[in-house]
Amino acid sequence: MTPEQKLRLIRIIGIATVILLQAWAKNMNIYASRFSKTPLHTSILSGNQWIQELLDGHEERFYNEMGMSVTIFTQLLDLLVTEGGLHDTRYVTAREQLAIFLHYARRGLSNRALQERFQRSADTISK
Repeated sequence: MTPEQKLRLIRIIGIATVILLQAWAKNMNIYASRFSKTPLHTSILSGNQWIQELLDGHEERFYNEMGMSVTIFTQLLDLLVTEGGLHDTRYVTAREQLAIFLHYARRGLSNRALQERFQRSADTISK
């Protein structure tokens, strides 16, 4: 191997080492960010507060968001609780569960959009 070939090989190894170190550092930063517990859902209105705002507000706004009147929503919720087995969970009320479903059915929003609207995790929304 000539001295020029050796020098070229050393340069290639050096460049490859720098690229690998940069990729490793970037991946370590991405991995480390998983442990940064910065709250994602920080809206001033929780899902229940938003639903209450809709219930207290204009009937047409409730209809636009849920696809039914407040009266029908209340009757449906009562029926699902008494006859359908719907119940509050540790963190999510039956009313909010129904609202999440109806809002999804009305708007066809993605899981991520529903997470933002109701201030819930992806896992909670998908259940």
